[in-house]
Amino acid sequence: MSKKNFKTGIDSLLQPSIPEKKRTDKEKMISVKATYYYNSEQLDKIKAIAFYERKPIGKVVGEALEAYIQSYENLSKAQKLKR
Repeated sequence: MSKKNFKTGIDSLLQPSIPEKKRTDKEKMISVKATYYYNSEQLDKIKAIAFYERKPIGKVVGEALEAYIQSYENLSKAQKLKR
């Protein structure tokens, strides 16, 4: 009786049935954990929105920050055009 060769491992048996899609630049972004202090009323509202939207609180805060950043960038562009 000969020895069995197990060098390939279990990964060779579990091939993905669906090929992996290429990630976009936005998906490749690295998340950073940070701590912030919020007014308790604001936090309650954020939690309510997250519950209603069925999203994590961090995602709701991230979307709000992104909207703020976009509006600020649009304002900056408008002010430059005004000059």
